[in-house]
Amino acid sequence: MILLFILFAFIIASYTIKDLDFVAISLLCMFFGALITGLKTGFEIGTFVGFIEWDAIIVILSMSIITKIAQDSNVLEYVAVKLFKLSKGNRSLFLYLLCVITTLLAAIITDVVVVLILAPVVVRLCHFLKIRAGTYLLGMTICINIGSIITPFSSGENIIISDAFKLNTIYFIENYWIFSFFLLFATIYIIERFILSKEPEIEEEQKRFVLDLVDADIMIKNKKMFYFNSVAIIITIALFAILPVLYLTAIFSALILVLVNKNYTKKSMRDLLKDIEWEIIFFFISLYVIVRSMGIAGFREIFTNIPFEIFNPIAVSFILLIFISVISGFVANTPTALIFIPIIDTLIVDFGFPSLPLFFSFIIAINLGGNLIPQGAAADMMTLKVAQDSGVENLGYKRLLKTGALFAFIHIAFALFYLLIIINPLFSILFIIAILTLVVLIVLPYLRRYKK
Repeated sequence: MILLFILFAFIIASYTIKDLDFVAISLLCMFFGALITGLKTGFEIGTFVGFIEWDAIIVILSMSIITKIAQDSNVLEYVAVKLFKLSKGNRSLFLYLLCVITTLLAAIITDVVVVLILAPVVVRLCHFLKIRAGTYLLGMTICINIGSIITPFSSGENIIISDAFKLNTIYFIENYWIFSFFLLFATIYIIERFILSKEPEIEEEQKRFVLDLVDADIMIKNKKMFYFNSVAIIITIALFAILPVLYLTAIFSALILVLVNKNYTKKSMRDLLKDIEWEIIFFFISLYVIVRSMGIAGFREIFTNIPFEIFNPIAVSFILLIFISVISGFVANTPTALIFIPIIDTLIVDFGFPSLPLFFSFIIAINLGGNLIPQGAAADMMTLKVAQDSGVENLGYKRLLKTGALFAFIHIAFALFYLLIIINPLFSILFIIAILTLVVLIVLPYLRRYKK
């Protein structure tokens, strides 16, 4: 057990330290851990292959292929430019539209890819408007983590958790959407009210010039394939909500998109597989083997011997939400998810704790804790890189650290309050009042402008 914990720590350290080859170290630790476990238990290689949750691996691989096809079709660039046209140059409306669409895209496509494609477009638009892009990029990267709690297939850690506890899209809709969208609009309102409103207005002449100059249709290289891929991705999302087997929907959708797009992109499955981030796939496989080996060595028994029955389930849910949020801010999300899955399972199966508050605390903390420090979320670091490479003046590490940590605390506070609603429905009245207040605060300024 001690040896496996050391190997697990090596894997996490290798992923965190930039100059280390985390794939080679992860695989080495995996094989060494499997060897020791096999010698101790007599397990053969087939047993360790069975430790890997292939359903989750297939979903991650399939979503990577779908994301690549969406990227090649210029779907995201088109969306960004179209949003600006729809906002008619109104900076507040553009911020709302940008953050909402970024959040929705992050619920479907890898968050880093969303930043990688949308952020440069936003920087160019702001350059043409002669304004600084930092606040818009800041809003994007803070809201992206909210998108991760909307669907079970939004991120690697969500796929792993959903596969472990058999949580489908309907479960996320029923239990996370109200909180997610409340949190999203509350976040955008705070950014617009207390940050963006203090920055200089866009000059009317420059606004009209850019609106006349920018044409979203230029982004489309092949209209037929653009519309086909857009519709296909929407249908795939709908099927995720309808069909019970997530990995079959993902792999069939990915393969059909590959076959249909081949004549347009000239890319076969072999070409697309070269673009897949295989290092992440092997990293996940290594973690599965090590964590399951820890389970064989008695990791679960450590927690079954703790008298959790003397603790209040509400207090345990609160502690988990805060504790996992802090850990996920400093440690990669996937290892954190894998190490806490058996703990959550023990609390539910062996001690009879209600599953809904525990799942809520677990999933919210894993996804929202990443904003505590920029290194806690890959999307934050990618946003910072785009800002630095593009010479954005008002978004550096210090501002992202300060603002991101502030919103992480705000999000966790909202999550603690919503956890009370899950446990005690009487608190829902206060939550409804909070939602109505937020709606009034957002809508009222626009009504005043309309009257003027």
